[in-house]
Amino acid sequence: MSNATKIVAGTVGVSALLSVGIILSFVLA
Repeated sequence: MSNATKIVAGTVGVSALLSVGIILSFVLA
């Protein structure tokens, strides 16, 4: 994998984790 691919995959992974956390906080709130 090239560095660009790793950066994109990492950014997408972090964004997915953040959105899941936000959704869970709204559901559990």
